[in-house]
Amino acid sequence: MGRRWTHTHTRMSFSSRAEAVSTLDKLVREALESGSDFEAHLSPKMCVIGCGGGGSNSVHRLQRTELHDIDTIAINTDRFHLNRISAAKRLLIGESSTGGFGTGGDAMLAEKIAYSEIDRLDALVRDYDIVFITAGMGGGTGTGTAPVIAETARKHGAIVVALVTLPFDVEKGRLKTAFSGITKLKERAHSTIILDNNRLLEIVPKLPVEQAFMVMDQLIAEVITGVTETICQTSMINLDFADFRTMMLHGGASTVLYGESEDPQDVVHEALNNPLLDVDLEGASGALIHITGGPSLSLKRAYQVFNGVTSELSERANVKLGARIEPDFGSNIKLIGIVTGIRSPDAMAGFSGIEQVGGGFNMPGPRSSNFGIADAFG
Repeated sequence: MGRRWTHTHTRMSFSSRAEAVSTLDKLVREALESGSDFEAHLSPKMCVIGCGGGGSNSVHRLQRTELHDIDTIAINTDRFHLNRISAAKRLLIGESSTGGFGTGGDAMLAEKIAYSEIDRLDALVRDYDIVFITAGMGGGTGTGTAPVIAETARKHGAIVVALVTLPFDVEKGRLKTAFSGITKLKERAHSTIILDNNRLLEIVPKLPVEQAFMVMDQLIAEVITGVTETICQTSMINLDFADFRTMMLHGGASTVLYGESEDPQDVVHEALNNPLLDVDLEGASGALIHITGGPSLSLKRAYQVFNGVTSELSERANVKLGARIEPDFGSNIKLIGIVTGIRSPDAMAGFSGIEQVGGGFNMPGPRSSNFGIADAFG
């Protein structure tokens, strides 16, 4: 009886296993046949505002990328420069006091002008959920108006992310003005991303000046485009406005991650060693990471990218992950990320008002960064 029972039990085990495999095959087949059609979700209303000459130039480049789901706005005190900018909306301020010729590098004058025309700025930003602000710090209009616009947008409940550039080290006076402007900006924006123009000397030293600055403009455009697509386009692993808002509310000083390659390790290397950025991720409080790949993107390759980046973060980092499949993306993998609560040695060194930008925040309890991966794929 015992041997007969064992034989029967074994037969039933094989039978059960075959049925389980058959059921699993059926699930996989149905999943593949169902495709990746998801219902569209409601997108937040977003805009990018270029302040002054440098910020307006960034908006001009962004406008030419035919980006959807985001309004482009240029604000300046220089009428002639503003007229050359392509943007959905253009706003000339301070004409009565400057005659439309700019502030001559006077950031204090630009700040006064912004406050004197606060009603116009208020009407411009009041309806947006996310406001990106870009400016070249160290000049007049951008340095003076960016903090005022950040304050105004935030008053209406918008999440405000600033992407600003620092002048070259040889521009002594402008550098001091830039640090003063960044101090004001970081108090009013939820997240402040600082890009250093000195990096251009190492990467593209032989390019004509205008083309060299276009490299930094392109990085700003890639970041804004990537974040916008991440939030607005439906993904296999979704990152929505609520995820973005949670991360930015505890933002402080932030940096961006950008990498693209066919090999997962190369994507991670590019993202963590971008020559335009010199940022230490140690102590970062959070990260929003999104990858895009083609239909052949496997779970393993996606995991390798996520794991490669999150392994550089502390165990307490609040990690949000997203992934989207694009039919025409081929075998490439593109990573876009924002890491918050960092301290940048280049952008902040030697200036006490900036060193405390990335103070971070306390999580309610220990959380492994790998938890975000398991949570996303689980």
